[in-house]
Parts: sequence; C-alpha cells; structure tokens
Amino acid sequence: MKLVPFRAGGNYFKKMIRLYCRLFNVDPVGMEEQFKRHSTYPFFEGYLAIVDGEVAGYIYGYSSRKGQYYHDLLARHLHAERIWMKNCMELVELGVDPAYRGRGIAKHLVEHLLQNRREERVLLTTRKDNHGAIAFYHSRGFQTIREGFFPNVPHEYIIMGKKL
Repeated sequence: MKLVPFRAGGNYFKKMIRLYCRLFNVDPVGMEEQFKRHSTYPFFEGYLAIVDGEVAGYIYGYSSRKGQYYHDLLARHLHAERIWMKNCMELVELGVDPAYRGRGIAKHLVEHLLQNRREERVLLTTRKDNHGAIAFYHSRGFQTIREGFFPNVPHEYIIMGKKL
C-alpha cells in the first residue's frame, strides 16, 4: 500500500469518488463538486491509500472555520461543549473499500492525517447505528461528545472528538 496526497482532479480523484458513491450509495454528480470545494478550505489535507493501482481507502479533513456549513452546524449542537469548536479540525471523510478492510488501512490513514496537524482538537461525525466506525474511533482515542445530532438528514449521528 502507498499513500498519495488527495488532489481534486488528480489521477485517482475519479476512482475515489466512485468508491465514495459505492460506500454511501449516493450520486457522484454533486460529490465531485463538494470534494473540490472542500479541497479549497483552510489547511485541507487528505490522502488516498493505493493498492495495486486502485483506491483502497481515502481520508481528508481541514481546519474548521466560522462560515463553513458543517462548522456552523456543529457549533449549534455543541453549546455546552464549545471548547471543541476552538482551534479544531474536522475529519470529514474516511472510507475503505470492503475488499480491503481488515488490513489496517483506516488506522494508517487516520494516523497519517493527524500526525502533524496544527489544531488542538479534531471533530468528526458518524451515524449512531454505525457501531463498527464508533468502535474504531474509540480505539483511536476519540470520545463521544454528543448524541442526537441530525445534520439535515433523517438519520441520527453522534459527534466524536479527540485532543491532538
């Protein structure tokens, strides 16, 4: 496995989008624009795990700033836990192709992304019914900060965080 920097429009960009859409059963049309927009956010950083020329996994995040859609959404839900919104990054996307799971790819991606961040904290959200992801993040030192988060979707999410 090799890690390559995430580049919107790069050699593996379309493959990453196809993997994302397969994992989350969404239409690729809006996702390409969303990923391109995210790549312009402050201190954006992302990586793709490449195995035999295929995108086996991906991760990215950026500094959370007022005015960003998800920052403002999280801020409204973290009233009592405001400290988490100060000097934090958002781990926005992490995914591993099911054919490559169990090989430590997600662990390697998370460690690589977080190793040199300037922020003091990292936040992420995941569906409350995604027990595998929750257990994985707990094993990486994340804690559950808030439950009952509905980010304009019908599914309940939880907000998790970790001090860097």
